Amino acid sequence: QDEYETSHLRWRRFSDQMRGAGQIMLVAIGALFVFAIGATLWSAAHDDGVVIEAFNVPLDMQNRGLTGSVVSSLLLDRLTALQAHTDSARAPSSYASKGDDIKVLIPDTGISISAAYRYLVGWLGHQTHISGDVYRRAKGITVVVRTSSNPGVSFEGGESDLNALMDRAAGAVYRQTQPFRYAVYLLNHGRFAEADQVLGDLVANGPDSEKPWAYAVWMYPALAKKDLATAIARTHTGAALDPHNLLAQVNVSQIEAIAGHSEEQLKFDYAAKAASAAGGGDQIRPMARVSIEQVTDADIAEDTGDYAAAVMQYDKQLNTPDFNGSRWTAVYMKSADLAVLHDVAASRRALGSFTDAMLLPRANSTSGWNETNMNFPQFEQFTALGDWKAARRDIEQVIAQPAVNGPASVLPSLTSLSPRVALARAKTGDFKGAWAEIGRTPLDCYLCLRVRGQIAQAQKNWAASARWFARAVALAPSIPFAYTDWGAMLMAKGDLDGAIAKFTLANQKGPHFADPLEMWGEALIAKNRSDLALAKFEEADKYASNWGRLHLKWGEALYWTGDKAGAKTQFAIARSLFLTPVEKAQLAGVETRHG
Repeated sequence: QDEYETSHLRWRRFSDQMRGAGQIMLVAIGALFVFAIGATLWSAAHDDGVVIEAFNVPLDMQNRGLTGSVVSSLLLDRLTALQAHTDSARAPSSYASKGDDIKVLIPDTGISISAAYRYLVGWLGHQTHISGDVYRRAKGITVVVRTSSNPGVSFEGGESDLNALMDRAAGAVYRQTQPFRYAVYLLNHGRFAEADQVLGDLVANGPDSEKPWAYAVWMYPALAKKDLATAIARTHTGAALDPHNLLAQVNVSQIEAIAGHSEEQLKFDYAAKAASAAGGGDQIRPMARVSIEQVTDADIAEDTGDYAAAVMQYDKQLNTPDFNGSRWTAVYMKSADLAVLHDVAASRRALGSFTDAMLLPRANSTSGWNETNMNFPQFEQFTALGDWKAARRDIEQVIAQPAVNGPASVLPSLTSLSPRVALARAKTGDFKGAWAEIGRTPLDCYLCLRVRGQIAQAQKNWAASARWFARAVALAPSIPFAYTDWGAMLMAKGDLDGAIAKFTLANQKGPHFADPLEMWGEALIAKNRSDLALAKFEEADKYASNWGRLHLKWGEALYWTGDKAGAKTQFAIARSLFLTPVEKAQLAGVETRHG
C-alpha cells in the first residue's frame, strides 16, 4: 500500500509539473503573440516605403505577357536605376520621405496575412502608392502614372516606345516622391534648367525640413547661368535655415571661394565644423562626411597659411575612399601646397605625371565642392623657383583651356586664374598686359586686390600698392596674406619698421604661416638685429623646413652673431634645397666672403 501511495504521489507531482510547464508555455506563447502584434503594428505605423500597384493594361497586351504586374516591375526597375545614379552626399535617413523601400504589390485573392498587413499599413503607415494605366489611343498608347493624392501624369507614344514611356513615367514618380533626390540626379546629369524648376518648387511648397537642403544645392542652376549673386543668396538662405546642416554650411564656403570672398569662406568653414560637431555630420553619408570634413580642415589651414597642416589633410584624403573626385583633388592640392611651402622637390613628387593643363578640366567637370581654394601646382613650383617666364607660360596655357561640363567652370577663372596670369605678366615686365588682365576681375575678390597691389609694387608705385593692400586687408581682416604682401612691399621700399608691423599682424592672423616670419627675420638683419632674427628663422623652420631661402638667411644671421659653425650648417642645408638664381648667387657670395 505504501508503495502504491508513493507511486501515486509521484504521478500527481509529475502532472502538476507538466501542468505548470504548460501554463508557462501558454504565457510565453501569449507574450510572443502580443509582441508580434506590437511589432507588426510598429512596423506598419513606420512603413514609409513606396508600393507600386499593378497597372491596368489592355487585354491583348496581357495575353502577350505584358500584365499589370510586369508593367509595374518595369517601373520599379527604372526607379531603382534612378536612385542608383543619384550621387548625393546626403544620408538616406535625413530625407523627409525615404522611398528607399520600393516594391511591387502583387494582387491576391481571399483573406491572407499579407492582405491584413496591407490593411494595417493603409490605416497606420505612410506608404506612397503608385498606380497607373496603359490604354490604347488612335495612334499608339498612353501611359498614365499616379502617386498617392497627386494627379496623374500621362505620356504618349507608340507601343514600341513602352520602355521610353516608362523611363519618363519613372522620372515623374521620382520627382513627386523624392524631389530632392531627383533634383540631384538632374544636376549630376547636367540638366540644370529642370533641376532649377524642381528645387524652386521644393523651397516653395516642400516641408520645412527639406528647404535647407534644397537651397544648398539650388546654387548650381544659378551658376550654370553665371548668376553668382543668386547662387550666393541661395546658399546663405539654406545655411541660415539650419545652422546644423553640414552641407548647407559647406556649400556657402564653396560659393564664397568661387567668388573670391576669402573672409566669408573661412567663416563658413568654421560654421561647417561647428555644424558637424553638433550632429549635422550624421545627416551626411559616412564616406562623404569624411571627405567633406577633411577638405574643410584643409581649407581652414590654407586660409590661415598653415600649409603643412593642409598637406596632412590631403594625405588623409589620399587614404580615404574616393568621393566625387576627392582623391585626385587631394593630389593636385597637396602638390600646390607643398610648392607654396617652398618644397619644390616634394611638390613634384606629389604631382607625378600630371600637369596644370591636365588638372583644370578635371576640377571644372565636377559639380563643385572640391573647387575651394583652387590652386595650380606647376605654376606655384615655377614661382617658388623664381622662373616667372615658365610660370606665365603655364598659367596662360591653363586659362586657354576650353570651359567644360561644370556649372562653375567659367567663374573661377576670374578669381583664381586671371590674378595669377596678371601677376606672371607683371613679373615678366608686361605691365600693360597685367593691368588689362587684372582689370577683368571683381573688386570684392581678395586675391584680385592683392595682385593689384603686387603689380603696383613691381612698378615701384608704393602709394598705389599700399592702397590696394589696405583694401584687401579691409575685405578679409582674418586672413594673413595681404598683411604679408604689404609688409614685403614696405621692406622693398626701405620702410623696415613699417614692414615689421605688418609681419607682426600677419603672424597674429596665421601663426603657422612661415613667410611673414622669414621676412620678419630678414628685416631684422637689415636693422642690424641678427640676434633677434634667429628666433624668427627658427620659428619659420617649424612650418617650412625645406625652404632654401630660409636656411640661407638663417645662415647669414648666424654669421653676423658670430656663430660661424652654425652658419656653415645652414648654408649647407640651403645648398641642398631648391634656390632661385638670385638666391644661388647670394649663397655663393656669402660663402666666398665669409668662408
